[in-house]
Amino acid sequence: MNSRKEEILHTLESRKQGMTAVQISELLGVARSNVSRHLNELAKERRIKKLNGRPVIYEPLTEEEVHVDVSSAVSFDSLVGENGSLKVAVQQAKAAILYPPRGLHTIIFGETGTGKSLFAECMYQFALSSHSIAPDAPFVSFNCADYAQNPQLLFGHIFGVKKGAYTGAETDQPGLMAEADGGILFLDEIHRLPPEGQEMLFTFIDKGSYRPLGESVQTYEASVQIIGATTESSDNFLATFKRRIPVSVTLPSLSERMLDERYEIITLFIKQEANRLNQRIQVEKDAIIAFMLYDAEGNIGQVKRDLKLVCAKAFLHYRTHKERELLIRKEDCTLQVQKGLLKVKEQSDRLEQFLAGKGEYLSFEPGEREVVWSQDPERNMQVYNAIEEKVTNLSETGVASIDLENLILKDVSAYFETYVEQLAEHSIHKDLLPPDLWRLTNQLYDLAEKRLERHFNAKARFAFALHLQSTLERLKDGHTIVHPDLNNVRKNLKKEFQVALDLSTILEEECHVEIPFDEIGFISMFLSIQVSEADKPADKGVEVVVLMHGKLTATSMLEAAQELLETTSGVGMNMRLDMEVQEMYRLLLDYVLSEKEHLQNGLLLLTDMGSLNSFADLIYKETGIRTKAISMTSTMIVVEALRMADAGRSLEDIYQNIRQSFRAIIKENGQLHQSATKLKKAVVVTCFTGEGVAHKLFQRIEPIVNQAEVEIIQMQFIERGVFIQHIDELLDEYEIKAICGTVEIQYQNIPFFSAYEVFDNEGIKLVQRVISDEVPINKIAASLSNTLTEIEDVNSLLYRLQKSLRSIQDQIHAIVEPNVEGGMLIHIAFLIEGLLKGEATRTFADLGAFSKKYRIENDVVTTHLMPLEKEYQIVIPEDEIAFITQMFLENKLQSAITFTQKTSV
Repeated sequence: MNSRKEEILHTLESRKQGMTAVQISELLGVARSNVSRHLNELAKERRIKKLNGRPVIYEPLTEEEVHVDVSSAVSFDSLVGENGSLKVAVQQAKAAILYPPRGLHTIIFGETGTGKSLFAECMYQFALSSHSIAPDAPFVSFNCADYAQNPQLLFGHIFGVKKGAYTGAETDQPGLMAEADGGILFLDEIHRLPPEGQEMLFTFIDKGSYRPLGESVQTYEASVQIIGATTESSDNFLATFKRRIPVSVTLPSLSERMLDERYEIITLFIKQEANRLNQRIQVEKDAIIAFMLYDAEGNIGQVKRDLKLVCAKAFLHYRTHKERELLIRKEDCTLQVQKGLLKVKEQSDRLEQFLAGKGEYLSFEPGEREVVWSQDPERNMQVYNAIEEKVTNLSETGVASIDLENLILKDVSAYFETYVEQLAEHSIHKDLLPPDLWRLTNQLYDLAEKRLERHFNAKARFAFALHLQSTLERLKDGHTIVHPDLNNVRKNLKKEFQVALDLSTILEEECHVEIPFDEIGFISMFLSIQVSEADKPADKGVEVVVLMHGKLTATSMLEAAQELLETTSGVGMNMRLDMEVQEMYRLLLDYVLSEKEHLQNGLLLLTDMGSLNSFADLIYKETGIRTKAISMTSTMIVVEALRMADAGRSLEDIYQNIRQSFRAIIKENGQLHQSATKLKKAVVVTCFTGEGVAHKLFQRIEPIVNQAEVEIIQMQFIERGVFIQHIDELLDEYEIKAICGTVEIQYQNIPFFSAYEVFDNEGIKLVQRVISDEVPINKIAASLSNTLTEIEDVNSLLYRLQKSLRSIQDQIHAIVEPNVEGGMLIHIAFLIEGLLKGEATRTFADLGAFSKKYRIENDVVTTHLMPLEKEYQIVIPEDEIAFITQMFLENKLQSAITFTQKTSV
């Protein structure tokens, strides 16, 4: 339970009208960033609704909008097995809570997925109901693994920080111990506490007092009951913990649970899905039996994930085939689950008592009051909504020949190859990873080269090294690794799988871990691909197709753009006004199929309006060619698309840059920069786990920012689309100044800095320059307001201009000092004023040679100033564009960062 989140929800529900994050922050005296985070979590859980607009308004759901049971209270009574396999554990926990005067510290042992966090929450609820703690006593949860690699940061989180304890600690910061005073502090993965942290915790347990980080004199007291949880076995656990923590509770694994409890767990989760969909779910009896008997290495957590997957597949089949019933069949289950049916004979007598007389199908109705939602933190409808949206969109196109179900199912192999390509293409410095990891990677790949008689280049090895580091950390932390298509990998990659088995043996001996079969499947896929520049199609980059209504509209616009750029790239397709949409789509599809081998880098459709915009998704689904579409296309958009395609830019890069650069043109009545709504600034630090490197980046950036104005947000990067979705959600609340991480991501013109750059002394200066907002726009506007008589709103002009200048800096990789940026703002403001007055402009010496040499830079500057030209109805001469480009080039900060290309890792 998150008491702060519940407090925010209660505050919203007590008000008739909606509230903003700022209003709640001021009312509760809580940091706005924390309020925003909790509000977004509540919105995702569909416990409140989020209204679009500025500022964002949050409202509680009305009774009509709530379709599922809203019970959120957990208790020992709601646990499956509280009178069976958990009976002793529950009795021990209750005794620990009731022991006078303030309960006994407790440690919970159990494998991953056995429900330790939920059990700790039940202990807290029992303490409340038994009046052992005050009604408003807090329950604070913290995972020690989050900061295990940074003891100082970990101590600061738990015990607080004294002002001046380290660079950037400008104020006293209370820790979780102070926050949990009077209640319970739950420390998950407590075995990850380093020795210094253990000693500080033991001092608190022994004396009831503690000292914040950096405090050398004063001690603080708190009344806190400690509940720890660990995946370590009780036999191997530290004796020092056993001496200090008197109560130990052990939760059984799923294999140790009785069959009736497994049945109850499975039916509970299916009821949750029925409630989520507000629809009856029919389940084939054999599917229930398979789930009851299969070996779930990840215990209850894995059962829940596997059930969610099979429910999503059943829902997809139900929607695409317009079935009357939402039916889960045994063949919908994963191979691992279906293997449970192999144990039917040995359990037949016991199974009969649960399923006798129930027929071939079991029915689960929505609205079951016994479902406790806090057992289901992933309560949102995201997966079902995504399926619904795709089915609806594809169905409305009228293309009847498409198998919607197969189209929507993910192609795991294609996704995997894209993932590895992105891993290998970024510029992370190899020294950030341990030398032993490189040695082990090279050892494995040297053996694989001999066995498979093929060569693996440095990029392939590098991608695997990053993957291996993450895998080893997850295995040592007890996390389950699941491969979604293991059976096909074993069938189609027999040689690679056999070699991967041998490599896994080396890994187990070297790293003292057990490599599961699912991970061997991933290793096989790494061995089956080769990541190198030579592997990419060299004959053609992204194809640009101009597709518009009218006899000659598309071809005329394309010819104009080709003539301007002196290129033959691009294809024009005209859609006569008497042509049916189906016919146009067939022409485009025929073209793509005929040129498929040359279109592997993607296809960009530039359209004008209507149904043509839906072609991109259809083409991708039917052909596998990655396709993007941009509507409301102008000649300048065609020019920019062809220019970037000829320069070898990627499909995603071209697509996002055009959307950002031409936003004012693409949108009708382009809106002014919203300077009135002041969003809080943020920096996103990211890596694959959201921990490790991200924490190091956090530490590196923390001292150079004013955290009262700029928040540093740690995020996980697993798949690009999901990461971008998270960035879009943050953009509702934050102005993201930069993204720093291990996987390069270019999105919305947000500056990206690699981990190497952040850790380089010169690189961190560039980061600080981008993050800080040192150009005093308001002061410049005030000084110019009486001078610029032709410009009605100087403040608005300068804000828009600053945004354009910073986008230009990012795209041409020319970061300038704040004083230079301020000077350029003033220069261009006066330039616009002069053009409005009809004054003569300067002549740039040798304009032709300069424009030819810096053609791309000139084009970027031109593109970003186009919205201002449209707004003020002026045309900025080519000479002045060249002067502005020259200012960037001659004043850019020089980075000392260099990257050396190696032939081996």
